[in-house]
Amino acid sequence: MSLTEAQLLDDVRQRLFAPVRSPHPRAIGLELELIPLHQSTHTRSLATRGERVSTAEVVSRLGERLAWNEESNGDDPPSWKLEDGAHISFEPGGQIEISTAPQPTASEVIDSTQKLVATIRDAMSKEGIELLARGVDPYNGIKDVPLQLNRDRYAHMTRYFDSLGPSGVQMMRQTAALQINLERGDDPKSRWRLLNSLAPIIVALFANSRRYAGKPTEWASYRAHLWRTLDPSRTGIIYDEGRHVERYLTFALNATAMRSGDDSVAYRPFREWMSDAAVDREDWLFHLSTLFPEVRPKEFFELRSADTIEPDALAAPVVFVTGLVYDEESAHRAMELTGAPSEKLLERAGRLGLVDTEIRRIASRLVVLALDGARRLGNDYLRRSHLEAAYQHFARALSTTEI
Repeated sequence: MSLTEAQLLDDVRQRLFAPVRSPHPRAIGLELELIPLHQSTHTRSLATRGERVSTAEVVSRLGERLAWNEESNGDDPPSWKLEDGAHISFEPGGQIEISTAPQPTASEVIDSTQKLVATIRDAMSKEGIELLARGVDPYNGIKDVPLQLNRDRYAHMTRYFDSLGPSGVQMMRQTAALQINLERGDDPKSRWRLLNSLAPIIVALFANSRRYAGKPTEWASYRAHLWRTLDPSRTGIIYDEGRHVERYLTFALNATAMRSGDDSVAYRPFREWMSDAAVDREDWLFHLSTLFPEVRPKEFFELRSADTIEPDALAAPVVFVTGLVYDEESAHRAMELTGAPSEKLLERAGRLGLVDTEIRRIASRLVVLALDGARRLGNDYLRRSHLEAAYQHFARALSTTEI
């Protein structure tokens, strides 16, 4: 039996946008990606076996010593589950991804992430490997970074992106981001609007990927540029003031289904492909996982706009987002300040960053709101040391102490 739009609309409404009452209504999780390089040459260190020790071997030895649970991924490098619920895995180009479990407070997620990264970095450093916190590889071109994950998901993605142009495979193998996962709360529509409005400002505030493959680019965040150009049918800001659920379904249905074609069969939008009797719910769920908007709805809202960041500076994005999203007063004032979500502003943010005078003005005012909101969340949620670290980061980023 074929899928119907009515079924999928109900799925999107109930599973992705329904209100959530959580025992920890301000819970936060992070996904931090880092790019492994050989310290002596800045060539990429691979997760797969080769002439040199692989990053997977380093993590495997570390995990054995610390009693991490190693999980097999067939012929691909393994992943690891930690006692506190954190997960360590690899991206298609061998980037290391550290995914935390949801933490009830912002300070807990900052502390646990910083501690874990320091542990992994120390083990890597002993093997001559550094873990670089940049949104894109500043040293190597795509030809120097082979695909290191070959299971079904990444095989489909590679074939599909190869059919469009270079940005998709560059994104898969050479970018690194910080994703912030937040509760949907009891008013998902308002939170969805706010997060999508904040996306361009977050791109600009944390852009650190101007150089790519040994050369400067015209973009403050070349990572953001790659995401915007890999496939417009599955990226960007997805928002409609009156019908946000219906808008997301339309976005999903119009996006090309990666499983619908190959080298000999033309790819089709999911809307067309789902009329095939063989297409089922599992295909729908896979399709949703291949959509990459700035904010992605899941069992939580996943904010995907920031270049990855040095763990020492992690307080800044965490304070910025939680102070604006989880404090009601700041959330209300931020929505008034930012206005409706804007694709044009998103493009300018990736290209110009804080050089753009309008973005800089909005960012400066939002930082004030975020710090005020974070203070109101209380010391039990955000320690004073983390607030101070965020303040200092933004003072440097905005070249002013008037915040």
